[in-house]
Amino acid sequence: MELFPHGGFVRLRSRARDKYVHADVDASGVSLRPLGAAPSVNAVWKPERWPSEGDFLILQGVAYGRYLAVSDKDAPPGHRGVRAVQRDYNSPHAEAPFLWTAFRVDADQNYVRLHNHQRWLRANGRHRYWNNVVTIDTRNASLTTMMQWRVEEIPVSPEPLPLPPPPQQPTIHVSRGLFKRRAKVHPSGRMIQHVRMDDDGFILDNWPDFNFDDYSVSNLRAEVALRQDDENITLCLRAGKHALLIPLITDLPHNTDPLDIIVMPAGSPGENSAAFTVVAACDIHFLIFFSVFFTLYSSCA
Repeated sequence: MELFPHGGFVRLRSRARDKYVHADVDASGVSLRPLGAAPSVNAVWKPERWPSEGDFLILQGVAYGRYLAVSDKDAPPGHRGVRAVQRDYNSPHAEAPFLWTAFRVDADQNYVRLHNHQRWLRANGRHRYWNNVVTIDTRNASLTTMMQWRVEEIPVSPEPLPLPPPPQQPTIHVSRGLFKRRAKVHPSGRMIQHVRMDDDGFILDNWPDFNFDDYSVSNLRAEVALRQDDENITLCLRAGKHALLIPLITDLPHNTDPLDIIVMPAGSPGENSAAFTVVAACDIHFLIFFSVFFTLYSSCA
């Protein structure tokens, strides 16, 4: 559908709730959030047509590189259907939980319904406004405005976004109660695998790893630059073996899941490619490059 620019960026705004589909900081949940005075990249999604799959599209979160998908988990109390989630993409084939079809419902205002295998992406909390989990409704009898989303294309800017600054020194937080004292600042540690893309845009085979006890993307970049012995690099996430690469421009998700980091040398062909993936067709793997990705959107600046 023309409302989803191939290789571009969009936000999805609920018609009923006037909030946006937001990738939660645990890199797992999906919720409705207001845009706020300083728009978050967590509300930005990168649509791509699935190769050779007709009108299907996949939606990749810009914040953590994971894909909007249907889970098999029931929605929490007060919500309808099953949970929408963020998931890694590890299959070379088109998997049903990731594939969406858009049906326009309002040509004048760019509203659509997003369909997945006889189910519809929906907002919650029309009357109980605190219910903000995004779900997929399995009941098709009532296609209400809770299932309608305005597609807002994001204009691009020639300048990339700066990385968030490193955090300040942690402070000790004292909780109520006798002798209760705690300081929770960093995760318990996650495994970082990193690999360098060569000057021709191909990923090398050597994947060294290290343990990283921080959420800061600026600190992660400094650590990887030290290990790569190169300051002029760009970090990209690969959320799954067959996921598109996406530049890492926000702090790390609040979990301890391992991360695969692709290191792009500044000025290399890979840095000027948006994202790429290896897909299988008749048992032959092709490296597919998409449009320039690193020119991000001024509206998030």
